[in-house]
Amino acid sequence: MMRLAAAVLVAILVGFPVSVMPGPPVTWLAAVALVMAGAGVALLSVTLVTVGASLALIAYTIALVIVQPAVDPVAAIGIAVTLVILLALVHFADRVHGAALGPGVIATQVRQWMAIVAAGALAAATLTMVAALLGAALATATLPMVVAAAALGALLTVAGVIALTTREDPPRVS
Repeated sequence: MMRLAAAVLVAILVGFPVSVMPGPPVTWLAAVALVMAGAGVALLSVTLVTVGASLALIAYTIALVIVQPAVDPVAAIGIAVTLVILLALVHFADRVHGAALGPGVIATQVRQWMAIVAAGALAAATLTMVAALLGAALATATLPMVVAAAALGALLTVAGVIALTTREDPPRVS
């Protein structure tokens, strides 16, 4: 059942770029993304699903660059939610493969995922509003200022990831 749910999420994820531009460069990447992510779902491999999802995001980006549609924060949040749930679902399915799960375990896991999705959607909505407010200010900014701000954001993100991955866990008391 979890593989079926993951396969549906893969189809939705791959459908995003094709819905923007059903043309040759996008459909080629989307087809490869579907094969890779589908293989990941079949094998319960988070790595293969991540590769497929990355290809789907690249195809979506190419479609947006070529078509240049109006900004659609709802679609962006939708693709992000689909991606987060897909990766969490495949990871969970791999971890519990072959185990008998009670409805309480599954319900707790779904509640945890929904809390993460809600927090992410709220953050995305907040950042979208802030970006709309800053858009007018950045419209007159020079390109080097925008690049410097983006580089600072990337640097802070990398620093945060390094801090999270290198911190020591507190000793366990038995």
